[in-house]
Amino acid sequence: MAAADAPPAAPAAARAGDAARSLTVNSLGIMATTVVNAGLGYGYWTLAARIMPASQVGLGSAATSALVVISLVVHLGSGTGLIARLPLRDSPAQWRLTVTATLLATMAATLLVAAATVLPLGHAVAPLRVLTADPVFALWFVFGAVGWTGSGVLDYVFIAERRTSLMLLRNTATAVVKLVGLVLAALVQPSAGAGTVVATWALSGLLGTLAGLALCRRCLPGVGRVPLRAAARELALLARPSVGHHAVSVAGLVPTYLLPVVVTARLGARANATFFITWMIGSAIFMISPAVSSALFAEGSHRRAGLRRMSLRSLGVTVAAVAAPAAVLCAVGTLVLSLFGAGYRAGYPLLVALVLSAFPDAVSNVAVATLRVRGLLARAAALNTTIAVTAVAGAWFTTPHLGILGAGLSWLGAQLLGALVVLLLRAVLLPPPDHPTPVS
Repeated sequence: MAAADAPPAAPAAARAGDAARSLTVNSLGIMATTVVNAGLGYGYWTLAARIMPASQVGLGSAATSALVVISLVVHLGSGTGLIARLPLRDSPAQWRLTVTATLLATMAATLLVAAATVLPLGHAVAPLRVLTADPVFALWFVFGAVGWTGSGVLDYVFIAERRTSLMLLRNTATAVVKLVGLVLAALVQPSAGAGTVVATWALSGLLGTLAGLALCRRCLPGVGRVPLRAAARELALLARPSVGHHAVSVAGLVPTYLLPVVVTARLGARANATFFITWMIGSAIFMISPAVSSALFAEGSHRRAGLRRMSLRSLGVTVAAVAAPAAVLCAVGTLVLSLFGAGYRAGYPLLVALVLSAFPDAVSNVAVATLRVRGLLARAAALNTTIAVTAVAGAWFTTPHLGILGAGLSWLGAQLLGALVVLLLRAVLLPPPDHPTPVS
């Protein structure tokens, strides 16, 4: 009887193996994207720190953080919603309709929001008053936000289709364009400043969108003309779940871009230069967990069986991926920071706090990914909001007393709080045990 019972178990085991391999491959693709962005980003900001005064580096980083925040606020929900929606589309025409409608709607909305934000932001944050005084700077700022929205939505398409190799190609192209643009600007205009930073970010975002469209057309159904009424109906259908995904994503990612703005507002552009460079180095570590969790969300959307097993595997992959580079950064962090200039070594205590935050961050990110798959978006949003409010409010109140380290300790404390909440409420925040395959 045992031999007769064996064959039915084989397909389940094969499916589990396929899911594990897909999860691992796509996690590695997203992590490779992070590594490429970080590596070329180090080159970009190292050059910027060498050719510009610290005040211009701080102003440029604050402005680019602000335009990315605007882009994220507009497109995160719709982009993330594609991960849940695209596996349900049955034909290339349906797929094309969903992607085209989402891409056009989010880019148009970003254009309107960024244009409407220029003046209020320039008046509210003193170092960013250049937005109200320099029309060219403001235009680059607006177009930069639009370009980053287009690029971001296409990245979510690649994640949804579990084709993160395409995401890696697109991001590599974007990062190279940004770095080459800064090199050329430095050669042509030795007095390049924050305006050059914003311009290169804007150009890279717009060209990155074009590169993503080309990859989408070559390897996937592509983006093209769709009936207007059908697009409107699709957007209406996507609206409700997108609101939930939007709340989850904004709460999860916006704090990472708001903290440089908070530091600039509380300590000034010069202090933010050190904070931003240190944050950028630390981001190579604590962005591993969101990468793996995104792959978990995509894999779970395609096949929900064995979600608990996949979540535990994701947590293991994250910890394994974080441990070694975290130890290396703690050991040689001062040396890495000194590559940007002697003054940046003061960010080492902040770097240690950011590196340590990656471990509790993994717990909450896995929980959020599984809640997305299960459609429990309110719980996921509540968890991310708790972490976000703790981090940003903590940074606002601690930085005047502790300097940039206050922002790092607030971030670390917020991640520890999130992990504690998951552990205490694991019955409602983590997936239930997988049902074993019945044996007859």
